Amino acid sequence: MGDTHDRELRENGFVRLPGVAAGDALARLRGAVARLEEIARDRTVSSDDFVLEAPGIGGWAAWQQGARALTGVLRSADRIHEHVPEFDSVQRALDLGGGPVAGAAASPGTLVNAFLWAKPPVVGSAKPWHQDIAFAPASFGAEEHGIVTIWIALEPATRDNGCLEFIPGSHLLGLFPHSGDRERLPGEPPLTGAVEPHVADRDLPRGTGPVAVPLEPGSAVMFDGMVLHRSAPNTTAAQPRTAVSFVYRVPRPAWTRMEPAAVARL
Repeated sequence: MGDTHDRELRENGFVRLPGVAAGDALARLRGAVARLEEIARDRTVSSDDFVLEAPGIGGWAAWQQGARALTGVLRSADRIHEHVPEFDSVQRALDLGGGPVAGAAASPGTLVNAFLWAKPPVVGSAKPWHQDIAFAPASFGAEEHGIVTIWIALEPATRDNGCLEFIPGSHLLGLFPHSGDRERLPGEPPLTGAVEPHVADRDLPRGTGPVAVPLEPGSAVMFDGMVLHRSAPNTTAAQPRTAVSFVYRVPRPAWTRMEPAAVARL
């Protein structure tokens, strides 16, 4: 990763990494996803680590509202490197934390989590505007640390099947207000009308439109934990959008700040 890529991340909050996990690495990641899907095959209820998709309201909202999910159809999975250690082996072999992340943050990144992001055809739900750092636990120490994520496409990620979209430069503006309901704790009853936490359209920065980032399999986008991003629903009939992300803790980048963003509502 060269100076141009580093500058793009600092200025825009995200940068493409073409072919970062091509060839054998891509095959290994796909095989690891198949093992995750096998673990989830007979699940009928979402949990903290395995969120199943649901028609209509989407996986997260269906889980929080107690609505029926689609058996074994994953929308996302958390801590995938613990459920299937092959994910950790691949990211180590690619030296993502010591290579692209270190190049961008001027310090090697420490892996803190890894996710599967599955967006099945027809029912793949949207992910609303948000900043990843807003969901970091208090123990993370967001005043001292930042997040850099590498999101790798395992199948083509397109505008039609829900590739990521970013608002360039939004990582420089501070923490935007997130509205919605917190994730219910184990044992808590379903929450009628639960709304996934998000940044409302009225609170988005003015003057800069979203940029879609389509990706070929094995290519990635690396982004700062403060940048606003989202993904649209998968409206295709037969094009799954499958990706994994590796999340790294780094010293707080000098270009970001944790103060509340100045919101200009119309």
